[in-house]
Amino acid sequence: MEKWATRYGRSRVQFLMVCVDSAGVAAGFGRMFSLKNVVNCWIPSRGYMPKGFGQLGCSGFIISDKNGCFVSRKTKAYLQYGDAAFADVEAKLSKCCSVELPSNESVEDLTLDVLSPNWKLPSVGVQSMDKEHQECEEALSILLERLTVPSLVTVMEMLTHHFQQEESLMKASSFGRPGEQFSPFASHVKDHERILDIGCVELSRLHAQEEPNKSFMTMTCSLVGGNGNTS
Repeated sequence: MEKWATRYGRSRVQFLMVCVDSAGVAAGFGRMFSLKNVVNCWIPSRGYMPKGFGQLGCSGFIISDKNGCFVSRKTKAYLQYGDAAFADVEAKLSKCCSVELPSNESVEDLTLDVLSPNWKLPSVGVQSMDKEHQECEEALSILLERLTVPSLVTVMEMLTHHFQQEESLMKASSFGRPGEQFSPFASHVKDHERILDIGCVELSRLHAQEEPNKSFMTMTCSLVGGNGNTS
């Protein structure tokens, strides 16, 4: 989002990150993602929660035009559509708001290359989770080098265990407001389920000796490294 905000320019498109937790969490995300051109804000109380429609940002963006009229209640979610989700946001900004990226920009320019050997998993501030994230990263690195049934099975088993541990830790600490509307915990669990579902599909492809989908590894790395920051 910060890259979008920088390249579109704040005078053309205003990107807002609205935290539904607390000012402290909003400030933490601002530091974590070095937000400078994104408006980083939070709701002052639960009474300000959205009514009628809405979802957490990982499930799609809400877009309004310059008059404040909604042109999209929910864009495509990254964990369902991969890079097509970014293209969907840009297409809606172009069609509904007449705003284009500079001609030399592309979705690829805006996407963090989590498959790059220079990419490092950020710390989530919990030692046990950092250790598991590191183990997942090592297993994914092996998978990238040798995309085989055994290597994918290893990754799937490791992720299943990690997701269970992470969800238990989040629930025990009441992190992400389990059971509430717009719960980060519920959204995170749904992301875990999507990743494992995609992994099962890719395992079936490998068993059938079909061409695997690279987006599985990209989205898995994004979840473990990016969404893992909510651990």
